[in-house]
Amino acid sequence: MRKFLIIFAVLFAVISQVFNCEISYAYGVRVQKDYRFTTQQDRNKRIKAYQEYLENEGIFDEDHYARKEAYKKYRKDEDSRANLNHIKHGKPLPKKGYTVKGNYYKMADKILSGYSIIYDDNPYVEYVYNTLGDLYEVIVLKGEEHILPHYKIVYAFNGYLQRVIFTAIDGYDYIFLPTGKLQGVVVDGKLYNKVGRPVKVWLL
Repeated sequence: MRKFLIIFAVLFAVISQVFNCEISYAYGVRVQKDYRFTTQQDRNKRIKAYQEYLENEGIFDEDHYARKEAYKKYRKDEDSRANLNHIKHGKPLPKKGYTVKGNYYKMADKILSGYSIIYDDNPYVEYVYNTLGDLYEVIVLKGEEHILPHYKIVYAFNGYLQRVIFTAIDGYDYIFLPTGKLQGVVVDGKLYNKVGRPVKVWLL
């Protein structure tokens, strides 16, 4: 009898832990943590909640002209060679007031695809350049990287919205297109569509 009670207690503790780990709350929506293995109703609730949050922020209705003008002075990095030497060989930066980080291809982490410049006076904006020093993206962080939720707005060099990456309370990245439509949800480095099926997309 004692052995039975011990086994029952262990099983109860394990099952309780599973349920406690799989449930969280996001904007009043009760969600299971694993996006892939939950109900479609749960997925729909989450997607709708995050869509509405971003729509209320007005992101999908922005005019690109103001951003196009603002990004003009960043279109070409005149110090691209020195910045690349800093990334590749640890050489000192030519100027103060900014940091540089290398961006590498997802499937080949030793091949440099470009680099980003982040200015000290505006650490929430990342200017992304190719290896020739041409600006091709600007990433704006809203919120704090270490606090959930937060999101990143990705603009093209000409100010047009490319996508919004919403890092939700459930820990996943929900990627929305400029129309506000969900492109997919990133789980373990793979993209899944709105019904939880994997999508063959090269994640940038």
